Amino acid sequence: MVTVQVLKGYGLFKGLDDSELAKIAELCHVYTMHEGDQIFVEGTEAKDLHLCRSGKVNIVIWVREPWNKNVVVHQAEPGEIFGWSALVAPYTYTASAECVESGEQIRVTGHELLGVLGQYPLVGYRIMRNLSAEISARLTQTRQRLSLEWLTAGPPHPGSSSWGEAGRR
Repeated sequence: MVTVQVLKGYGLFKGLDDSELAKIAELCHVYTMHEGDQIFVEGTEAKDLHLCRSGKVNIVIWVREPWNKNVVVHQAEPGEIFGWSALVAPYTYTASAECVESGEQIRVTGHELLGVLGQYPLVGYRIMRNLSAEISARLTQTRQRLSLEWLTAGPPHPGSSSWGEAGRR
């Protein structure tokens, strides 16, 4: 069971009162995750919002050009959300999530949570405001991680890619 007190530990729910959090807690389900579990895959339909309760989850994007490999752009730890694509059209995961330290996650079905947000617009506004801040921070972190990857892995061999050229991004 997920309590109001547990939800207060997540920035996504900042500014919500206990009665508002209670409505969301009803939608929450706890799942165990084990090291090595693939929680979701980039490019697939985003059905659930995930809240890391314990353990750690790598958020990974596939970078075809220029490296043709997965890059870890974030590590979700207790108190953080991941899988936010379940709340944002087109409802497709923009990254993959892989458990790297066993623990528990809380899942909320995206369309159920969006239903509550539609019924309670002020709650919806607060959550979407908090989500926007989270997405902005993750975008900045992703840029920094890709810049570091570029510096350590280096650019592709000359002639093998046009990645990074003006007008080709």
